[in-house]
Amino acid sequence: MQKYYERYEQRYQTVAQAGIDTWGYTGEEKKLQDALAAWVEKHGLKGKRIIEFACGEGGCGVILCELGCEYLGVDISPTAVEKAKERLKGFKNAQVMRMDMTKSSPAGLFDSALDVMGFHMLVTDEDRKNYLQTACRALKEGAPMLFFNESFREEEINAPVHSVEDWARLTGMDFDTPQKREWRGKEVYLPTLPARPRNKAGYQKELEENGFIFESLEITSHYEGQPTGAAICAHKR
Repeated sequence: MQKYYERYEQRYQTVAQAGIDTWGYTGEEKKLQDALAAWVEKHGLKGKRIIEFACGEGGCGVILCELGCEYLGVDISPTAVEKAKERLKGFKNAQVMRMDMTKSSPAGLFDSALDVMGFHMLVTDEDRKNYLQTACRALKEGAPMLFFNESFREEEINAPVHSVEDWARLTGMDFDTPQKREWRGKEVYLPTLPARPRNKAGYQKELEENGFIFESLEITSHYEGQPTGAAICAHKR
């Protein structure tokens, strides 16, 4: 049975059919470039092995490879993985592969890990726990992990979530009916994909229960004056 987050493949296919070259980050975004450059500098990651979970079409991989890092990107979407491979084919220090991060662990240990707007797309308690434990197993002791622009809400929903149906009931959102979206000057109809925002205490609790030491949370985006995105720094215990 298809998992709810595998619907990202449908999204990537739909936008490609609409003639939209890239759905996610391209690697040209100044804010993202600055954040990753500062992170690499702070932790001395040039020449080190970085794994990116939910890598999408490889935009962050371009930035990290240009910063001199050894890069492995993994994603659940076959279409995104192929696009990332194409985008990164000029970098000898880059690899991309398909992987379900809630079920599988990559081979070897990494010096650091990155997640850009990926963790919040997992909404069930079990998937989030499995994902964090996979990330933790992939890292060397003390290795840093950056979660960038994850969904943030001061008043989060504190209730058990065992399925995407639970989350739909709790939020009242429609995850089935396609909605019109405009992206890079073109219109496309896409279903709303579930995302689970948390506040600082919520993210800290999850990380510390699954092998990480929480370091900091910094707001990265706002909507109508309210914080909506956050960068979270942690490291493996």
